[in-house]
Amino acid sequence: MNTARLLVAALSAAALLAGLAQPASADDPVSEALKRKQELERAVQVARANTERYRNAASQFQAVVNQTNVQISNLAAKQADADSEAEALGYEIEIAEDQLAVVSFQLEETRALADALRAQADEGDKQLERRESLYGRHLRVTYRQALISPLEMLLASSSLSEFANRLGVMIRINRQDVQFANEIRALRADTASKREEAGLKEKEILGLQDQIGQTRQRLEFEKARYEKLSTDTQLAIGQQAQRRTSAAADRNSAQRAAQQATRDTAELQRQLEQAEQRYILLASQAAGNSKLPSFNGAKLSTWPVTGRITSPFGPRWGGFHNGTDIAAPMYTPIRAAAAGVVVTVGQPYLAFGDTAVVVIIAHGFNFSTLYGHLDNRVRLPAVSIGQPVEAGQIIGYVGMTGFTTGPHLHFMTILDGRAVNPASYLP
Repeated sequence: MNTARLLVAALSAAALLAGLAQPASADDPVSEALKRKQELERAVQVARANTERYRNAASQFQAVVNQTNVQISNLAAKQADADSEAEALGYEIEIAEDQLAVVSFQLEETRALADALRAQADEGDKQLERRESLYGRHLRVTYRQALISPLEMLLASSSLSEFANRLGVMIRINRQDVQFANEIRALRADTASKREEAGLKEKEILGLQDQIGQTRQRLEFEKARYEKLSTDTQLAIGQQAQRRTSAAADRNSAQRAAQQATRDTAELQRQLEQAEQRYILLASQAAGNSKLPSFNGAKLSTWPVTGRITSPFGPRWGGFHNGTDIAAPMYTPIRAAAAGVVVTVGQPYLAFGDTAVVVIIAHGFNFSTLYGHLDNRVRLPAVSIGQPVEAGQIIGYVGMTGFTTGPHLHFMTILDGRAVNPASYLP
């Protein structure tokens, strides 16, 4: 949209330039020159404003390009960080998967060990059962034998040797009882220990497997988050790149329009200077028809108005200002700078849409002064064409007729067909 507006404005400026290339027709050569001059002044202002606007637009588009470059750089760094984090997490996930494989293998071995321990415990239970059964029978035999006192055993023995043998048997049986009891206790403790050890091993491995599984799940979640961040950042980079491309295209278009407007301004300024020279020449011819003697080169008698000089004679806006602008309040009296004859008064280019009121006074056939932008609404010009005037005589009043941004007097001095600096002649 901005590019379209710039192109339309550029085409409008070109059309204006082409239109200005054709001189306006008028019966009065002075009026024609004044009209031409005013049109060119207005065109120069428009072209200069267009140039400035295009340059500002190009600067704004360049700022957008710079901004998007910074954003793309920041996003690229952010994406690189996200990719790096995702890659690191990928490695951690691989490590976790390797750990899970190892733990799974350990779990299988632990379960095999636990099964073996349980099998050993089961076998121990069977042995314990057999031992307890054997021990029970033994205890019953021992109990029955214990009912026989040593005296009865002695009396029942056929000899002392038989008694000693029977007594030794009883002692060995007692020792075996103690040994059986100890073996049963040890076997029971060993079986319980193996069962407990198998349970602890399996519980430990299951806990480690669960811990590693949770870690892997967390890593996968973080990796997915960073991958999404990288994808979103890449999308944002693409959007900023499109914005940068569009801004760069608009900037280039604005720069081309500014260059064209600069060329238009230079051409219009050239035509304006030619028009001003023609206007000055025609104004000089009007003074030449006044039948006055040659200007003696003396200073002018007085300033036309008293006020601040807002634009002096000389270079201005890449062109040349052929007069001096003096600011003054509305309706301030304007006085003839020296004695002379009025050769132009009124609005000579009103038919062309310009309302500027101008008075030109000839002070000799080769020298005249011009007074521009006079008021004609509240206070009309006080002189007429062909009227002789004295120095200091009121000829009109400060106004804002024609193309002006504020009340002021445009004052010119014209000598031998060219504009000269009024400061050289004002007292």
